[in-house]
Amino acid sequence: MDDWQLLKRLSEAYGPSTVEEGIIEIILSELSPSHKSIVTSHKNLIVFPEIKDYDKTIVFQAHMDELGLRPYRYHSNGFIELTPTGGIPREASNHAIVFQPGGINGILLIQELNKRLKYFTDVGAKDDKEAVKLVPRYANGAYTAIPMEASSTQLKGKSFDDRAGCSAIVSAMKMWDQSANNRIIGVFTAREETGNWPVTELYRSLSENDLLPDLIVNVECCPGGPTPESDIGMANLGEGIVLVNMDASYEPDPDLCRFMERVAIQNKIRCQHMAVRDGSGELGRLALGFGVAGYPLTIPCRYMHSPQSVISKVDYQACIQMIMEISRSY
Repeated sequence: MDDWQLLKRLSEAYGPSTVEEGIIEIILSELSPSHKSIVTSHKNLIVFPEIKDYDKTIVFQAHMDELGLRPYRYHSNGFIELTPTGGIPREASNHAIVFQPGGINGILLIQELNKRLKYFTDVGAKDDKEAVKLVPRYANGAYTAIPMEASSTQLKGKSFDDRAGCSAIVSAMKMWDQSANNRIIGVFTAREETGNWPVTELYRSLSENDLLPDLIVNVECCPGGPTPESDIGMANLGEGIVLVNMDASYEPDPDLCRFMERVAIQNKIRCQHMAVRDGSGELGRLALGFGVAGYPLTIPCRYMHSPQSVISKVDYQACIQMIMEISRSY
């Protein structure tokens, strides 16, 4: 697969937490009308094929939202103090951000005061009254879109966490043979960066539509290396999809870990392993809340949560292959 257009569309799209409509539109444009869809009250998207005969149901889940910035306090000198949604690093200071509604551009300013990071934006306002007219209190800011670029081995762009996961799932669903034994469902969640994940709402929606899974696979990004500071990362770009045998929220069953490794080896999918206690996604709450088995796959991402990040083509393609083969083999 050498067509990166779907990932490019998703990467460049605006969509911080609570404003995921644009991402929903892109995903549905790729999968409709061959798939049915449900959008829950908190903008979680569930996409599934209309098939009657199947063995098991597998949910592949990724989050749609990117990091956001909400207005908190308007200063008399025109600066706007912001509250971030998600972990925005200090290195993001002086980068461009955009606020919607209105499309107002600003400069992100991050300062350390009393050992805490404080976030501001300069939108060119002369005072607080002009600032609140330009950027209303209900506005939501995000990194300004940059064109995604591809080199011979890597991809550089915005918000690969977790647009890369969304793109990998959609790509696999488009290639999936609906006559296969198992049914695969794409669950694209909202509000992940807020830390408030609507597990009950998802369970109710899946249950009401006879879509409850036998397995949930979370597809995420994780911090990747090497970087100028270190030759060794938590996971390294170009070494394959990361099979996560433990994270801060969930520890998969050993038999399931062995199954995932066997799938990768038998299908010659490049992979690497991880077992950590200092990071996690939604999987723990989903798997434990639903009472089903779960497993996390992650794509190494350099400079994750920064305005620009980098992933490897090899790792991204390995992720799509793993989704396909898990679907066939589980």
